[in-house]
Amino acid sequence: MAMWNPWRGCKKCSDGCLHCYIHKGDTKRNINTNEIIKTKDFEKPIMKTKKGNYKMKSGIVYLCFSSDFFIEEADEWRNECWKMIKERQDCTFIFLTKRIDRFLKCIPDDWNNGYDNVVVCCTIENQKMQTLNYQYLKTYQ
Repeated sequence: MAMWNPWRGCKKCSDGCLHCYIHKGDTKRNINTNEIIKTKDFEKPIMKTKKGNYKMKSGIVYLCFSSDFFIEEADEWRNECWKMIKERQDCTFIFLTKRIDRFLKCIPDDWNNGYDNVVVCCTIENQKMQTLNYQYLKTYQ
């Protein structure tokens, strides 16, 4: 299991953000969570050793657990991430989002029926969000 945080920082977008672990952890470390920045690990999945092997091992990769993969401020970086994800078919990338309404704006052009190595999880914190997300996902099908 690996972690990949290509960017960090987040902005509250719903009631479920009230007790968000990202904000709590950043507060303890005196980090401004509202600042969305690219990390030094941005290219982690495709970094290679001197022998030409990937540094990041095959298997499950928890993606963007210090932000939201669909956050608007990362729009300019996301396509690069999709290319790395597509390259690493030996990995399964899992991420959570509260911004599932941005799904169609954020997937790559060749998404079609999805990438076999990507698992998208949508957090739903109350009945209101469940109804909104259900209506959105129903239109996607």
